[in-house]
Amino acid sequence: MCQAVIRAVRAVLEDEPYRSRFTFEVFGWNSEKGKHAQKAYCFGAESHGWVVLGPDGKPLACRPSHFYGAAEIQEDLDAILRGK
Repeated sequence: MCQAVIRAVRAVLEDEPYRSRFTFEVFGWNSEKGKHAQKAYCFGAESHGWVVLGPDGKPLACRPSHFYGAAEIQEDLDAILRGK
């Protein structure tokens, strides 16, 4: 995940209702979690992106690459909170 996206996610998660409902973790490219994520989620040819996992570990939202920012992150989180 690029630094701009990491900053955008952290900024969004500073505010409610997101701060109390979501946690954020960056997986290193070569870590076991990172390698799993590259194969398991909708990250496309670049093999990286943003994914929101539910309590059961299933993806609730996913965006490939890093061509999005705070507005799209809020959109994804709001849709999850609305149950969509």
